[in-house]
Amino acid sequence: MRLLCIADVHDASWRLEFLKGCPADLMVIAGDLHDDGRPEDAVYVLDELSRFPQMKLIVPGNMDPRTFAEDLWRSHGLIPIHKSSFVVGNVGFVGMGGMVARNPRRIGDPTRYYHSDEDLYRTLTDLLHSIRDLERRVVVVHQPPRGVRDRLYNGELSGSVGLRRVIEEHQPDLVICGHIHEDRGASALGGTLVVNVGEARMGHAALIDLDGLDVEWLRAE
Repeated sequence: MRLLCIADVHDASWRLEFLKGCPADLMVIAGDLHDDGRPEDAVYVLDELSRFPQMKLIVPGNMDPRTFAEDLWRSHGLIPIHKSSFVVGNVGFVGMGGMVARNPRRIGDPTRYYHSDEDLYRTLTDLLHSIRDLERRVVVVHQPPRGVRDRLYNGELSGSVGLRRVIEEHQPDLVICGHIHEDRGASALGGTLVVNVGEARMGHAALIDLDGLDVEWLRAE
């Protein structure tokens, strides 16, 4: 199974043109498909995605409006897996979108996908338990784990401590993320491959072969 993975489109629908015809079985969108905004603006990138034949799994990012994103995605044929699982053959996908809120008072904001590290840890632990017997286990998140593909331009590490704990304890095969535009790449954390697929708005994406966990980096011309 080959996964066409994108993140951080930020409503730049024209940037997806270079991915058309990509030989993938499934598309995975790791958050920030939108850039805040209104439903009537968000439909443009969804119309562009409708030109891709693959099934599309998606989790929200911190810029995807909680007030309408998931309902709008479903109406356009996307499959949200935020705080849920999805199984394709012997491959199980679990998702947790958004990001850890540095200010705990932002948790519960009805317009944004913010959560605590503990909430992320409990949610993904339970979801991974539900697919424990499958051949491959894939975690789809927006924010990377702490210390892996999460370095900002200023050198600060900005990933989730809770997600790192999940990976260390449960060792899923693959974690797909985005959010930190400047730390695109793939790194191992124990037996888990963590892939920050980069910013699609700047013409970045990744094609991942699940059989060998091989990553092909895609770049717009």
